Amino acid sequence: MKYSLEDFRIFYRMKFPYEKIRPQQVKMMEKIFNSIKNKKNLIVEAPTGVGKTLSYLIPTIYFAERGKRIIILTETIDQQERILEELNALKPNLKVSFIMGKNNFICKVKGSKADGIFCKLNKRCYHRPNRRTQCVLCGTAKKPVKIGEDIKYYCPFCICDYQKSKIDCLEGDILVMNNSVFYYIKEEIDVNRKTEVIICDEAHKLEKSIRNSATIKIDPETALYRLREMAYYFAPAILKKHLGRLRERYPTLNDNTIENYEKDFWNIVRNYVVKHADIEECKYILDYYGEEIIGTSKWNIAVLGVLIDGYYQIRNIKNKIFSFEEKKELKTEELIFEVYNENTFVYLEYIYVSQKKLSDMSLTEFLEEIRGLKSIDDNFVVYRSGKALLCVPVFVSSYLKRLYDNATVIHCSATIGNPEIHGRKTGVESFDTLILDSPFSKDRRKIIALTDGVNMKYEGNLDLKRKKANENIFKLLKSTKANTLVLFRSFEDLESAYNYLLERTSELKGKIFCYHSDMDGKDAKILKERFEKEGGVLLATGRFAEGVDIPGEALTMVIIDSLPFPVPTPLLNREQKLIKDKLLRRGIDPRTAHWQSFLMTSFHIMSTRVIQMIGRLIRTERDYGIVVIQDRRFYQWVGEVMRKRKYLKDEYISMSLRNALEYIPKFLSKFRNGYK
Repeated sequence: MKYSLEDFRIFYRMKFPYEKIRPQQVKMMEKIFNSIKNKKNLIVEAPTGVGKTLSYLIPTIYFAERGKRIIILTETIDQQERILEELNALKPNLKVSFIMGKNNFICKVKGSKADGIFCKLNKRCYHRPNRRTQCVLCGTAKKPVKIGEDIKYYCPFCICDYQKSKIDCLEGDILVMNNSVFYYIKEEIDVNRKTEVIICDEAHKLEKSIRNSATIKIDPETALYRLREMAYYFAPAILKKHLGRLRERYPTLNDNTIENYEKDFWNIVRNYVVKHADIEECKYILDYYGEEIIGTSKWNIAVLGVLIDGYYQIRNIKNKIFSFEEKKELKTEELIFEVYNENTFVYLEYIYVSQKKLSDMSLTEFLEEIRGLKSIDDNFVVYRSGKALLCVPVFVSSYLKRLYDNATVIHCSATIGNPEIHGRKTGVESFDTLILDSPFSKDRRKIIALTDGVNMKYEGNLDLKRKKANENIFKLLKSTKANTLVLFRSFEDLESAYNYLLERTSELKGKIFCYHSDMDGKDAKILKERFEKEGGVLLATGRFAEGVDIPGEALTMVIIDSLPFPVPTPLLNREQKLIKDKLLRRGIDPRTAHWQSFLMTSFHIMSTRVIQMIGRLIRTERDYGIVVIQDRRFYQWVGEVMRKRKYLKDEYISMSLRNALEYIPKFLSKFRNGYK
């Protein structure tokens, strides 16, 4: 099919829901049109306010109506719902499908959250497509669905919601999903119809999302907890009484008490079992008799014997993991873990989860992760983090290239940073670039780099640095009396500032709101709304800042306490080493190679985070405000490098704290008095 730019221009003028189209939106729509037409990948950086969602949805509808199948990726469910709302408002004559992760659905068998492992094990489930033409649950004649070369049938009334979403995706024209779902089911939903275009919104999050999806996490604590819960559940009444009394002796379980409780628990179970059977024999009774002995006294003893054996095996794995030095890369030959009677453990947990209607199969997941260690290659780095063993892919570009499968790929974000680095990390090859200007006046926002701020590098006396930084923040808050978001690199820095400011609340405007590490997305949203309504000071980390939208005078100042360079981890160290070695093989000078590897990893991560932080301030045409970067490294060298490498598009002003305390109130008052 031939595609005409003139035809597309007529199309987007008719489809555009507002009277005025911004010049940036015209550029973006036409660039996407040409990219899809010419099958050329594209990376777009569109600052806040451009209207990028509408700018990629209109070309999406244009090509989808002409036969192309398109996937739209984004990170959060909130954003996916906004995309669907805008799509519906544009009224396309298309089949639009939306799929979330499985645990966002309710399993009709359990009556609780769906779980992928449980679903895979429940092979006789009547709530998913099968070869029967009539539903055994309600008697309804089932509808056919083509899945590759197979024809299966599903009941429109009894089909589970997740399976229905997958069926919709098989034939959908436009599919909306998050990055993790894309990783897990893209190849499955392409079995009938190949995806020709993939548009990724919030593309700066894609690499991390895919890496998290591909990461293997060995957490023996969760498996041991599930074993204890299963043992209590399957225990006869007399044994439950003893275990109940034990629980009364340990009213609180924490790092100091859990190990003793665990040992006492299993000693009680073991003493009971050895009175009635040989523990070694228990492991074979279930394999031999299977379902025949369910509900008999022999069944309970056999189950407990198997669980005791599982406890000893997994405890040995836990002890081995704890013997590794934390945050130190491990060799693959150190990762030999064996668990016997795996099938029996899976069988028992399946029964337990079914009867208790639980939302996960943590023991089976643990066993699957153990098996997954056998398939890792040189791209993975393995290390202990806390109580768990992490096996993390260094580069995810190979995963993404496979998933793209020759589709035209378009990445959009307000903070791409360096397109070359982004493209290399996310598997986008031979691409065009579109860098758009902000539609908002740059005169309404100023970025200030403090010349006498504190160098917040992780070295020296951190407590002394934090104290001085907190003094700077307090003086800024007191002088400006602006509704302010203060962003920190860590919760330790945040807590230090919170305690410091709490003693001086009477000298500040409004309340002090504080983001905590245990807050989920819902809690964070409530916190943001309270701050927006009541005003004052909101202390948070950079993670909270992503996606926060506080327009108008509810937010007129952002203070960045410290530059969010990532803490060195085995993953980061390995990535830097691999990049450096590659540069050295090209004959690059060692010092230059070291600097380049730093720029492509730590500096790239820090810069995109800083741009996200700065972007919290100006969200609409009427917004105004000040960004103050307290960390002196920005003034000394970081700001200039960010400008040269095109992360930072705006100019910044360097001044002392004393001058800033005079300048900021005057700047804000120019807009505050005339704000409408």
